[in-house]
Amino acid sequence: MANTKEIISQNEVDDLLRINEFIECDTQDSLLHELKQAILDSGKLDLDQWIELRDQLHEIEELIPHIDLIIKLKQE
Repeated sequence: MANTKEIISQNEVDDLLRINEFIECDTQDSLLHELKQAILDSGKLDLDQWIELRDQLHEIEELIPHIDLIIKLKQE
């Protein structure tokens, strides 16, 4: 019987921490906070940046059904 160990690299840990900080709603580093700040101070972004932001948000919108499915499966 082989003894296997699951090892997570420092890069994977860093990525997980970044993801958690990014989605954490009560921090100033969260995605929601950054979007609100951009909208409140719309002069921070030029037109091309707004278009790129909207394109990226569209990609996120396409992922929402998959995220909903993951949530449903984890709840069951």
